[in-house]
Amino acid sequence: MAQTFIDLINISEVHPHEKKIIEYIEGFLKDIEVERERDDYGNVIARIPGKGESVMVNTHMDVPEANPHVNPIREGDIVRSDGTSILGADPKSGLAVILEFLRNIAGTDQKAHKPVEVVFTRGEEAGLKGAINLDYSLLESQTGLVLDEDGPVTQVIIQAPAFVIMDAKFEGKAVHPREPEKGINALQVASEAISQIPWGYSHSEVSWNIGTLRAGTARNTVPGEVELQAELRSYKTELTRSEADRIEDIFGQTAERFGAECRVDKQLIFGGYKLEKTHSLFEKLEQTYKSMDLKPNYFATFGGSDANVFNDNGIVSVPIGSGYHNAHQYSEYIDLGEMEQLEKFLERFYSN
Repeated sequence: MAQTFIDLINISEVHPHEKKIIEYIEGFLKDIEVERERDDYGNVIARIPGKGESVMVNTHMDVPEANPHVNPIREGDIVRSDGTSILGADPKSGLAVILEFLRNIAGTDQKAHKPVEVVFTRGEEAGLKGAINLDYSLLESQTGLVLDEDGPVTQVIIQAPAFVIMDAKFEGKAVHPREPEKGINALQVASEAISQIPWGYSHSEVSWNIGTLRAGTARNTVPGEVELQAELRSYKTELTRSEADRIEDIFGQTAERFGAECRVDKQLIFGGYKLEKTHSLFEKLEQTYKSMDLKPNYFATFGGSDANVFNDNGIVSVPIGSGYHNAHQYSEYIDLGEMEQLEKFLERFYSN
């Protein structure tokens, strides 16, 4: 498990450049004689036959930022970053667990376990692109597990939000600052518009964030253009859409008041979901936790994952902890004990 994880984190690829990680995974699957294929988007799908209904297990292949000089430090079961980059534990801990799980059950009695259908997606960090572009006609599973959450296997997400992205461009008139009255300061317009929206939450149930903002071209030019990238999240998909529409109206009306223009592009990337624990998937989860003397922690999150897209496409999917901690931070680390526990959990979950 440790060596596979180290191999994986030494491949540092962000979307759309997942070539080497795809080749590593396909080579690993070939060595253990597991059936695999790529769909047209480059997602990798693997299968091990079994008895009963197929269940999908998933994680992604891309990391959030490049870390080509990663320097892992191991202290017992803990492998951490040296603090100069991310470790790449998200998603590499889940990847390592799935690969070792497949190694352990490949060639075993197929009647002893359910059919396993594995989906390794591209571009999750870039907006769940692999899951969105996945060829669902290649899958049989109606339920699935997503290994892409902080903490041990007992961490179980049952609710996640819808996600809308918004790109806005304010256009004023650039002039020399010696005659500011002849221009239209796009930065002033954008600032006025932004100030009308409560920071953090545009609505009590909708989070609102502007992640990037670019203004002007030079110190001695009144800014004639501002571009920003923003997002909204809510458990209520339609509320997220309506809030995006409301913000677009505020931007447009403010720009008009100053004699400027504002163009907005917005898109619902994925819908929200809430899973009911009465579903048969949770019955099997509970049985597996009980057999390992573990107590699951069911909770809601404001983060998205491939599970959002799978649930939108009719595959009831639940994210569970995959042994990484402090995701996307330079203090990121994994717990090999938790990863081994997760691998044993998968073996029991898929057993008949």
